Order: sequence, then structure tokens, then C-alpha cells
Amino acid sequence: MWRFRPFTDADLGLLVRWRQEAHVLRWFPRAYAGVDEARQLLEERLQGDSPVQMWIASLDGRPIGFLQSFPVAADPDLAVRVRDQHAVCFDFLIGDPESTGRGLGSSMIAGFCRQVLIERYPAAPRFIALPDARNHRSIAALGRAGFERGLWIQPDAAEYAEVTCSAPRAAFTPDSSTLGP
Repeated sequence: MWRFRPFTDADLGLLVRWRQEAHVLRWFPRAYAGVDEARQLLEERLQGDSPVQMWIASLDGRPIGFLQSFPVAADPDLAVRVRDQHAVCFDFLIGDPESTGRGLGSSMIAGFCRQVLIERYPAAPRFIALPDARNHRSIAALGRAGFERGLWIQPDAAEYAEVTCSAPRAAFTPDSSTLGP
């Protein structure tokens, strides 16, 4: 069963290790040089002074993934690009290399939406993820979790387009039929 807990300073080593894995570097190309650099770059988030909330995803007690969430309105440029300032955006990765390619992404995403986003963002009508348009595995996992592909957007700093994948919050309420606990 999936469990999601807030990311803490004690998780920095795990995140640094995951961000150095080849399957993660492909989509998140800037690895942290070490725990000290990660702590410095993530300091506001770790202190609770950022709208971005970070999470560790564990399956049956074993840490497998990292997620972060934030209200779209906290990023005015993103709000314009995705045309939905009331939504909540999230990023995700399965860091543990032994857990990739096993179809866990869709259940992690659905579980995160049900267990975290529904609770933490009660006014958000939609949840949005923005995978790199070349990341077919993430796009497929989002689709299996109930997300639909939408606009392709090209952020200024990105080399490639991102696909706006969104799902209504109702898809993750107790009476919905998407994947995950």
C-alpha cells in the first residue's frame, strides 16, 4: 500500500542519490552535487517558507518515489501557460531503479492524488502534471491514473515542450474508479 509523508532534511541523501540515477537524470538533468547543495537549494521548502510541498512515496514501507506539489497560482507564469490558476500542479519521480518499469507510476500518482492532494488542497478543482513531451512512460502512467493530455507548452528555460496532463479532483474522490488505494 502506498503511503506519502512530508519530505524532511533526513531525506536529502535519498533524493540526492535518486537524482543521480540515469533514469531520473534523463528527465531531471540537474543532479545535486551532494546533500549540502540540495539542502541549500531546497532550504525554503524544507523550512516551510515555500508554496512547494515535498513528499516521499513509500510502497509497503519502502521509499520508492519523490513528489512535490504546489498551487498553480503560486507561479504566475505557469498559471498563464496552463490557463488554470485554481489547479494544483505536481511533479513526480520513481527514484528507486529497481521499481521502474513495473507499472507503479500510475498507482503512485492516483494514491498521491487521493491521499495528499484531495486533503491538502480542498479548493483545487483539478490536478495537473507537466511531463516532458518525450517522456512517454510518465505520460502513459498519468493516463492510466485518470489524467488527460492537453496543451503542449514550451517554458522559456526548457529545451523541449511539456504536456499539460490534468484530471478533475472528482476522479480521486472515494466514489471514483481510478487506480490506487
